Amino acid sequence: MSRLLPRRRRPPAGSPASAASRCAPARDRPRWRPPPPRWTWTSWPWARSAEDGETDESGVAVDDRPVFRTEKIKGVLLHPYRVLIFVRLIAFTLFVIWRISHKNPDAMWLWVTSICGEFWFGFSWLLDQLPKLNPINRVPDLAVLRQRFDRPDGTSTLPGLDIFVTTADPIKEPILSTANSVLSILAADYPVDRNTCYVSDDSGMLLTYEALAESSKFATLWVPFCRKHGIEPRGPESYFELKSHPYMGRAQDEFVNDRRRVRKEYDEFKARINSLEHDIKQRNDGYNAANAHREGEPRPTWMADGTQWQGTWVDASENHRRGDHAGIVLVLLNHPSHRRQTGPPASADNPLDFSGVDVRLPMLVYVSREKRPGHDHQKKAGAMNALTRASALLSNSPFILNLDCDHYINNSQALRAGICFMVGRDSDTVAFVQFPQRFEGVDPTDLYANHNRIFFDGTLRALDGMQGPIYVGTGCLFRRITVYGFDPPRINVGGPCFPRLAGLFAKTKYEKPGLEMTMAKAKAAPVPAKGKHGFLPLPKKTYGKSDAFVDSIPRASHPSPYAAAAEGIVADEATIVEAVNVTAAAFEKKTGWGKEIGWVYDTVTEDVVTGYRMHIKGWRSRYCSIYPHAFIGTAPINLTERLFQVLRWSTGSLEIFFSKNNPLFGSTYLHPLQRVAYINITTYPFTAIFLIFYTTVPALSFVTGHFIVQRPTTMFYVYLGIVLSTLLVIAVLEVKWAGVTVFEWFRNGQFWMTASCSAYLAAVCQVLTKVIFRRDISFKLTSKLPSGDEKKDPYADLYVVRWTPLMITPIIIIFVNIIGSAVAFAKVLDGEWTHWLKVAGGVFFNFWVLFHLYPFAKGILGKHGKTPVVVLVWWAFTFVITAVLYINIPHMHSSGGKHTTVHGHHGKKFVDAGYYNWP
Repeated sequence: MSRLLPRRRRPPAGSPASAASRCAPARDRPRWRPPPPRWTWTSWPWARSAEDGETDESGVAVDDRPVFRTEKIKGVLLHPYRVLIFVRLIAFTLFVIWRISHKNPDAMWLWVTSICGEFWFGFSWLLDQLPKLNPINRVPDLAVLRQRFDRPDGTSTLPGLDIFVTTADPIKEPILSTANSVLSILAADYPVDRNTCYVSDDSGMLLTYEALAESSKFATLWVPFCRKHGIEPRGPESYFELKSHPYMGRAQDEFVNDRRRVRKEYDEFKARINSLEHDIKQRNDGYNAANAHREGEPRPTWMADGTQWQGTWVDASENHRRGDHAGIVLVLLNHPSHRRQTGPPASADNPLDFSGVDVRLPMLVYVSREKRPGHDHQKKAGAMNALTRASALLSNSPFILNLDCDHYINNSQALRAGICFMVGRDSDTVAFVQFPQRFEGVDPTDLYANHNRIFFDGTLRALDGMQGPIYVGTGCLFRRITVYGFDPPRINVGGPCFPRLAGLFAKTKYEKPGLEMTMAKAKAAPVPAKGKHGFLPLPKKTYGKSDAFVDSIPRASHPSPYAAAAEGIVADEATIVEAVNVTAAAFEKKTGWGKEIGWVYDTVTEDVVTGYRMHIKGWRSRYCSIYPHAFIGTAPINLTERLFQVLRWSTGSLEIFFSKNNPLFGSTYLHPLQRVAYINITTYPFTAIFLIFYTTVPALSFVTGHFIVQRPTTMFYVYLGIVLSTLLVIAVLEVKWAGVTVFEWFRNGQFWMTASCSAYLAAVCQVLTKVIFRRDISFKLTSKLPSGDEKKDPYADLYVVRWTPLMITPIIIIFVNIIGSAVAFAKVLDGEWTHWLKVAGGVFFNFWVLFHLYPFAKGILGKHGKTPVVVLVWWAFTFVITAVLYINIPHMHSSGGKHTTVHGHHGKKFVDAGYYNWP
């Protein structure tokens, strides 16, 4: 530790300072203070202190106040929560010890399997609970951010921000959703000259480009309208669907007239978007007929200006089809000027008065990377890496935000809120800020737990108290240099769970900032990161053969989106050509993209692995939850699509476990409890193996007569009672500090049962097949198209039944539990079991399983499942039929087994008290 402190320096002998210090009393002598470290948070250009005397209304220096604050969870919730976790762990350990010491010699296989299942359930529960020991809340202070970075003349010194929107198929992913996402980005409350939007179209279809062209035209009306009246939300589709429209900022009559006019223009805009596909086909037919194309010859797709489209054609042909087309980079809205530009007043040609409104629009770029046969395009990860390189040449902002095409900005302050965690004190070690995912269009009962708030507001919020939340694929703000694979300027791994046990729960190591790069081209812009490659020039073997791109890397940390250039980067022809070059299919060959730098390849869940790679280098992350919600997207409410979504996630998690990215072997820079969280994320699908056993065997025990627990004792009930009661109290406390409802917690448990019995099991089988037989796994794109009856019923897709083999296992479990309960009931009625209380626990467990699978049963009944009574009637019907058959079929009476004994001349039967059905 001593080597980290600078050597104490004394003033020269004989100097006035030396004499004064010797003569002054000890209490009056100036205390020695070490010089500030070489690299501090103030080294960042946008974190410099305020000028002397600069204060706010309260008289406090503006830059002395943090741009976000950290709030701890109330001790009345957190302390009992931690204690109960410890108590339950002890009780569960004693329960397992009791189970091991009380064997079942009549069914050893049943006893061994149940012990393994109970151990796994306890272990997985511990993996889930330990990372939640230190939940915290971080709240951005937007007022301080504005006072620090916004100037009176309307300009701002906020850092630049590149926003990536990715779409793979404009047919399965409605193009209107993509257009609304782009419009909300263009209208966001962020400096116009420091906000650039990139749209990646992996299909390469003209439909996407022309939809963006229409969006850029409508944006000239929509964006000033939002700024004039303070519109929220700023996605037009969601705004016009609001039942009430709160007035903000202008005269009521003017607002009503402006809104009516914009609504009319938006309806026409929607009509043009919806007719684009037909218009493109009609245009193609006209151009191809005029050019006298013969039968069998390629039929090009034509743009509106009469030039051939370089991407995928409507009538696919060689070099113009999906997976085989040229790269395209087109700038729809060029870089705006740095000065504020107001619009014209109301007139005959301009019905809306924008005389006092800034009418500038952010830069908008369409990107479709090149695809060729024989080159693996690596799906979304490849698209994100291509966008990273292209944006480095056109804007090179220090921060990157990625959004899916179905997500729009719901809160115009969301971008500023995320930046708060990137420019504050000690924020130079923050790699990314993760926003929670929120969804619209979900049925009011959230039948399949689409909101998943237990994960976002529980798990991710708790990880913010460690090293930070994981990256979940969308709604994430990145520091660009972390994508390039650089190390943090210093290693500060997380924080302690308990302040007094800091040495046990946290590891802190500081390193000197090493990467002293030559900054001539960047005009001395600092790069506060240390990379494994040392000094410039950076190796082209890692970053690719593009001098322009490699030269942009040192400038990636500059607060200006254009690396201190006076007027910004001009999107000239040479720059566009180079941008197309860095998105070429062969550009990444023999480079570090997808392996050392960028989004990680060869995995279904590239998001989790990419965030994990950053965490093991010592980077931290932050969780940002604001209200109104930052971003809102659409979720698959159909049961089949939801199961396929979970299957993809769980398969990706298991792929990580069986890869070199296994968190068990991560670097020592990973916080211990952060490692536990990653282990939990990569192993949770294994729960399916034991859960299927526990949801079927107890029910079958009523038929076979072999039960899991042979002779329960008083201590068995004591341990069991403590384990169950503490579980419920822990859940209630977690619901309280996470800010979710008990109903959401219960829905989450119901869908966990459904997913474990279907998608998790399929994921285990798929990944084991891949590991053993080296077979690749492929998934189809989740369709976001609504069903045809969405106008009559917005939740019509919820009741559409699309058969999938994933439904087989839950259906079997439902019938096994119904039949098992019916057999037990029949045996009691028939007098075969007189002590029916002995089997009450098993019957209760069967109904507990059925109750958790109720949403699944409702889903497979389709439209008939709209009435919950129908599901219950079918369950009751199956139950009664089974019981009646058991009583009336003679040969079933003789199958009671050795657990029945005849007593007395009446021949009455009863169950041996030594057998008890404990699940």
